[in-house]
Amino acid sequence: MSMYLRFFAPVTLACLLAACAGGQGDAAEQGDKVSALVTTQPTRHGSLPEIVSAYGTAAPALDAATTLSVQAEGSVEHFEVAAGAVVKRGQPLLSFALAPAVVATYRQAQTAWELARTQRVHTEQLLSQQLATRDQLAQADKALSDARSTLDALRKQQGDEAVFMLRAPYDGIVSTVVANQGDVLQAGAPLLAMARGDGVVVSVGIEPDAAHPVSVGDRANLVPLGSGATVSGVVKRVAGMLDAHTHLLDADIVPTGAVVVGAGYRADIAIGQWQGWLVPRDALVGDGDAWQVFQVADGKAVKVAVRIVGESDTVTVVSGELDPQRPLVVVGNTQLDDGMAVHSATAEPAK
Repeated sequence: MSMYLRFFAPVTLACLLAACAGGQGDAAEQGDKVSALVTTQPTRHGSLPEIVSAYGTAAPALDAATTLSVQAEGSVEHFEVAAGAVVKRGQPLLSFALAPAVVATYRQAQTAWELARTQRVHTEQLLSQQLATRDQLAQADKALSDARSTLDALRKQQGDEAVFMLRAPYDGIVSTVVANQGDVLQAGAPLLAMARGDGVVVSVGIEPDAAHPVSVGDRANLVPLGSGATVSGVVKRVAGMLDAHTHLLDADIVPTGAVVVGAGYRADIAIGQWQGWLVPRDALVGDGDAWQVFQVADGKAVKVAVRIVGESDTVTVVSGELDPQRPLVVVGNTQLDDGMAVHSATAEPAK
């Protein structure tokens, strides 16, 4: 063997070994590129409330509001409460002074009743002495009854004092103060409006949907648009026709807790249950028309076509041929293709 061949053979062998080693490194590197890192969670089947959201304001129910007035001419001397006040039954609301002419009329009626009562007693004494007839006693009885009816009617309308206190007829809320202090008011003029404490509703406008209607008895969560705690409630009324101005269906929701009259609320009304696979919203991949998720089987990504049934803020209910034994990819799914090798550092076993 020549000196040239003795030198060339070891060099050639070293080059071939180096090339093989380099090729193996490239293959491992390529293998790492096609094995995607993902995060998974167990695939779960379950239900989620089907929600219809609507917006509205807390206000007295139509059958729970009362406008208070005095059926006599007079004026408000002093208001004891302001709009928005929570009051108990019998609590003073305002002091009312009757007009002088009204007081005079009451005094006249009281005098007429006292005179009729005296006259009836006198007639009865005369009858016992045979100095009066039974017809005269009957006339005295009628005069006394008429005088008594007139006095009772005036007392019911205005009381028996020139200045009296108007009191709350029930536990509730003073929704509006109508009259002004010191104004001379005609008989029956509105003074203030009240709503029963248990008569406040949240009135909302609902988008009409024949396929998913809201019904009386549906449960709802009332979320304040400002500060405050969420309150549960029940749908009490759903209008049978659209509001002419909003083109929405008016509905009243009775809260089971305290709400603030005049405050705005979002009503999340549960009209049923969505059944299907419960997946995080980020687990979905698609363009709005076609959706899919990825599961992991034998270290490879499996693409599954799904259809969105319903969703909340964080969870989506879908239907599709998912395998409950295969983990669901929730992070890293946007880089996957069907059949791609995957590995997970935080994979959880399916339940």
